Order: sequence, then structure tokens, then C-alpha cells
Amino acid sequence: MIYTSTSCLKNPSNIITVLNEYEKADIENVELGSVHKYFEIKELKKYNFNFLIHNYFPPPKIPFNFNLASSNNEIRSKSYDLAIEAIDLCAEIESPLYTFHAGFTVDPPKLGEAFPKENITDRKKAISTFIEEVIKIVDHGTSRGIKTAMEPNVVQKFNLINNKNELSLFAEFPEIDELFQSLNETKLGLLLDLGHTIVTSHWLNFDKDEFVEKCRNKVFAIHASNNNGFQDQHKSLTKECWQSSKLRKFKDVPITLETMNLTVEGIKENIKLVKEIVS
Repeated sequence: MIYTSTSCLKNPSNIITVLNEYEKADIENVELGSVHKYFEIKELKKYNFNFLIHNYFPPPKIPFNFNLASSNNEIRSKSYDLAIEAIDLCAEIESPLYTFHAGFTVDPPKLGEAFPKENITDRKKAISTFIEEVIKIVDHGTSRGIKTAMEPNVVQKFNLINNKNELSLFAEFPEIDELFQSLNETKLGLLLDLGHTIVTSHWLNFDKDEFVEKCRNKVFAIHASNNNGFQDQHKSLTKECWQSSKLRKFKDVPITLETMNLTVEGIKENIKLVKEIVS
């Protein structure tokens, strides 16, 4: 099934405006995303979409940086509570899946600001913290009948330190593999972002096709958008781009289009393109 993220439309901060536009355009499959202002959740009930929920949703009244690996107890606790709230909302609106971002070794001073490159938490400690939180989140999802999946981080030039990835967890397969080995029977999956993959593989110098194949049997869902191979730009897909070439492999899991700043017409063109690719 092909989903459209609520972040796709231009100026998407007011989610009700976005959902009204999608409803008028007969867009039925919607991923509730991470870019919206606080609103009354009960308003979702008036819509008849097939929903998925992703990461920083439902948006809290007081914004914060979502990081399940944070060494800051308050940030980590708020992140965990939001994930639990998201899973409960999934159960309420019949969303089968909640997906969340991999953690970070440091927190930005404020939401939306750049990650600092100092006072970085020891990587092993950050991973251990993340795993502790994720086990509880996945267990809660299982108890509510909701699947959960982690989205590997994207690594770009601006968040490298001396050409090394010190800030973002689970961007490369060996670390992802270690995560799943640590979780044993815990039923976590992957949200594989193909736009992230092509960018991260460039800056960390690994084979993007090999990465996809290694992740393949763990994938619960896909994010798809286009870029120049160096930045996570969330552009429209084309028939020729690398991301599109991988979509048929995942035609049996939800594919969410995560392009941004499009008109409704542009969104529908992307949906049509992906339907042609995976059919």
C-alpha cells in the first residue's frame, strides 16, 4: 500500500489543513508525520483515512527533541512517553504500525537547531540506553497489537566530525545488526528510508545496494524520496532514480512518499509513479 506523509504538502504545520486537502484529493492512505503544531487529537476521528504514525506524533504542546538514547533524563522520558502515546493512538485509530527515529549521542540545545559537536555521550552507553527504551516500547506495541519499526539515521556532511559519524546511531548495517542481536526475540522491524540510504552511503562510504539487501528481511515499511545523493532533500521521485529502482522489492510493505513542498497535484503524480513501478 502506498502512503503519503502529512509533511508532503507545502506549509504542513497545520495538520487539519493538510488532511482536508488530502480528503478533497481522494488520498486515502496517510502517514501522520513529525512537522505539525499541537492540535486536539479527537479531530482525527472525523477522517476516514488508512493511517500510519511516524516518530514525533502526536505533536506535544511543548516541543522537545525526540531522542530515545538521550543522556538527559527529561528528554529521554518525554521521548518514551510520546512513543507510548503514539502506540496507544495507533490502536485507537487502527494504524497497524508506529515508526520512530534511531537515537543520537547528543541533543541539540533547542528543537530544530544543529547538533553540537561536543559533550557527546559515549556511543556504547547511548546504544545501551536506546535498547532499554526500545524494548519497553516494542513490548507495549505488541501488547496493543501494533507493529513497531526503527528508522536508521541519515548522515550528512554537516553532522560528521573529522569525517566520522560520532552523532547518529544505527546509520550503518553492522550497528543495526548488533541492535537486532541484542533484542533477541523482541519484535522490532526497520523503516528503511531509501533517501537516507543513498546519502549516508556516500558520506560513510558503503555500498547502498548491499545495505538494502542486508536490511531487507527486517523491513516493515519504506520511506521514499529523491535527492542529489549528498543531502536529504525530500524531492519527487523519478522513474530513473536509484530509490525508485528498489521499490518493487518492497511492494508487500507500506511505502510512504516523503517528498516535501509539493502541491496536491505533485503528490498525486508521485503516487501514480510508484503504483506503476510496483504493479
